[in-house]
Amino acid sequence: MTAERFTATVVGGGIGGLAAGAALARCGLEVTVVERAPSFGPAGSGLMLYPNGVAAADAISSRLGRRLRESGHVIGPDEERVLLNASGRVLAREKIGRLGWPDGTPSISILRTAAQNALIDDVSSAGAEVRMGTVVCDYEADHGPVSLRLSDGSTHSADLLVAADGIWSSVRERMVADGPPRYCGYTSVRSHTPGDWPWPQGFVANGNGVQIFAAPVADGTLYWTAKITAPSGTWPQLGPKAAQRALAELIAGWPVPIVRLITESDPADVAVTDVHDRDPVSRWVDGRVVLLGDAAHPMAPALGQAANMALEDAAVLASELRTHVVDGGRGDFDTALRAYQQQRVERTARVALLSRRQGLLDQGTGTVRSLVRNTAMSLRGRKDAALHEVTRWAVTASAA
Repeated sequence: MTAERFTATVVGGGIGGLAAGAALARCGLEVTVVERAPSFGPAGSGLMLYPNGVAAADAISSRLGRRLRESGHVIGPDEERVLLNASGRVLAREKIGRLGWPDGTPSISILRTAAQNALIDDVSSAGAEVRMGTVVCDYEADHGPVSLRLSDGSTHSADLLVAADGIWSSVRERMVADGPPRYCGYTSVRSHTPGDWPWPQGFVANGNGVQIFAAPVADGTLYWTAKITAPSGTWPQLGPKAAQRALAELIAGWPVPIVRLITESDPADVAVTDVHDRDPVSRWVDGRVVLLGDAAHPMAPALGQAANMALEDAAVLASELRTHVVDGGRGDFDTALRAYQQQRVERTARVALLSRRQGLLDQGTGTVRSLVRNTAMSLRGRKDAALHEVTRWAVTASAA
């Protein structure tokens, strides 16, 4: 007779939620991922998976790691990212290929939709169920299974609830009640553009209150993100097409290829969002309810670590559940979730605060701050001083 499997419901079908769904299913739980959107669609421009994120994906499954490598641009050991000022002068050539570990774990730049598709494939391969158009409206947590009330009026019980429902997480609000996210002072306009570019390995271009990051994804296409210092709501209210035009006007005096990168993007693929984060918190667990990804530690994009931290979360949570819940049918959720929280809180808090600090430096509003930022890049030979430290990580089982 087959023993009954423990069940988990994952709220949210983004990078963190899908990674958690795949990881938990592969460690032996019966998993359902619920997502409020009616279907998966295009998911924005692109993202950087640094060696820590790739190591986490590999830990979730070799299939996932292989698919991500096949779907994105694997950064070679000798690749350099060009750091420029607004006039096109080269400040430094950042040796991004050296971020790879001695064991060869690379960085991968990839379209977000491609990463999403790789994760959907891995969720399906792992045997997890995905329910679209579904919202968890409320939960009741004690020391046993979690009772969930869904948007269709039904109730559902699970041994574990994983909240991966993003920066505006309703589960986090119920658990932590720390109010709305904090506006970081700048907005993000982003897309991707095919073509032949002078900096095929990517670049960072720095202006007064504007920074544009670009990285290759496939076949000459660069994905790009412009961070623009502005009052909250200013750019999102324009809408994608008008924001694209306004960005092109804002950087009209910059090198022509950078302006073209913006103007030649398909307006339908342009996304505009204000950037928010939250102050770190130490409580991620309520009974058998646990936070993951942006629901636990939303961070500014300055270090490119949000998706990587979510992948790390998923790998660590699965490792602890395998050790303390699944192996031998122990079912010790309290120890597993305590160990997960202990491993993740301090690291993600540090990365979130480093990202906040780097974001303030990146924006360089005013002549003096712009000069400080550009000089720092020239002297260091890289954009992010903390990135080499952050990307050195591997999943380890706790001794809890």
